[in-house]
Amino acid sequence: MKQTIPSLKFKPALLLLLLLPLISCEFWEPVPDFDVEEIEGMRPVYATESEVEVKNLNVQRIESPGKIYVINEYLLVVDQLRGVHVFNNTDPENPRNIGFIQIAGSNDVAIRNNILYADQGKDLLAIDISNPENVKLMSRVKGVFPFAAQYPMVEGTYFECPDPSKGIVVGWEAAILKKPECYR
Repeated sequence: MKQTIPSLKFKPALLLLLLLPLISCEFWEPVPDFDVEEIEGMRPVYATESEVEVKNLNVQRIESPGKIYVINEYLLVVDQLRGVHVFNNTDPENPRNIGFIQIAGSNDVAIRNNILYADQGKDLLAIDISNPENVKLMSRVKGVFPFAAQYPMVEGTYFECPDPSKGIVVGWEAAILKKPECYR
């Protein structure tokens, strides 16, 4: 009796579905050994609960400008990891810096229908900016970005492992580290 093996015809979508778990995994390297007491790396920047509160502040200096949005007569300039600068743009030739919306640890924002959506560490925020001089936090969805701030964005570097007892990680800074235990 002759046995036949059914032929498998893979469709590209099925092949992609089978390979997706493999290509989506991040392969972590072990911490490379080093023979010095100190090495350059990244250190977490921590904030307390009150420091991550979304609130209006007085005018601040722009440190790391990002995206720019025009909402009605306002110009909003994102300052990465800090928040959003508010400019009165009724005279486009002379915009006036009138305030700052503190959103500590935010890397990116999007705006739709007077709602500013921002990441803040692991959380997703929705902020009513219909009056940018008096914003209101509408909602906070916790844990949307579970690994967002827990690792530095720079890869191939040593870093100080985050310690939740020190606060909420809102960013990373370059530093000289003593015997770091983490590497990415």
